[in-house]
Amino acid sequence: MRTLPSLILLLIFASGCGSNGKVAAVVNGHVITTKDLDDRAAGMGAPSPLAPEQKTRLLDQMVVETVLLQEANRRGVGRDAEVRKLIREAQKQIMIGRLVDLLRKEKESPVTESQVAQFYEANKENFKQPDSWRVSHILTPDAETAKKALERVKGGEPFAKVAEELSMDPSKSRGGDIGFFSKGQVIPEFEEAAEKLKPGEMSGVVQTPLGYHILLLTEVKQAHQKPLEEVEDQIRQGLRGQQGQQQVQAIVQELRSKAQIKIKENFEAPSVPASQKPAS
Repeated sequence: MRTLPSLILLLIFASGCGSNGKVAAVVNGHVITTKDLDDRAAGMGAPSPLAPEQKTRLLDQMVVETVLLQEANRRGVGRDAEVRKLIREAQKQIMIGRLVDLLRKEKESPVTESQVAQFYEANKENFKQPDSWRVSHILTPDAETAKKALERVKGGEPFAKVAEELSMDPSKSRGGDIGFFSKGQVIPEFEEAAEKLKPGEMSGVVQTPLGYHILLLTEVKQAHQKPLEEVEDQIRQGLRGQQGQQQVQAIVQELRSKAQIKIKENFEAPSVPASQKPAS
């Protein structure tokens, strides 16, 4: 039977979280809420909402972190000189990064359609899609298992079903499908075997350094020029990144030009462009 204080604590935890979400776990009195889980997932770039099993794994991770942090605090790890030094350095880098983001946003300008089109025309060669093949395969550790797989498929069993049962490659969960690849993206023996097939054709047993394969070519895409519409977002993101780097460099130079910097003896002064030097 729970004591009265324990029941009171549980009621507080259950009703006092408000906008912080519902209680997901309590570790030695420390509350982890569903909002804490959502915030952690968002920081990791995980899709929202999380699947139940993903939430369970994430919560377990946060519980372990909390237990370890509590033990670190109990042992006074935070008072260690090296730890404090690392914390100061991390804080410095976080603050600088945040400042740069804020200043860059102040100077940020949108990438225009004209800029995107000009970049595309000047770099068309970089937007050519080479020949590519889509293959499903069954990977086995020995030739005997590969032969059995080949016989089963030739006997009428679906390739995907045999792959799920016999393949040792992670693609087994997709029926052996590894998606599209171009020249140089897979091991030579695999590539050579795929190139000899026509869509819908299956190979014999193919040996590679990874093991023994059965290949099924499902689709071929001929080399072609990607249209601007297909790569527009990619170009825009790249141009935005270039602009960001240029803006950061300009911000740094501007701040340095305004600062009073004295370089001591035996150290060479960093070169500052004449245009950035403060007027005398």
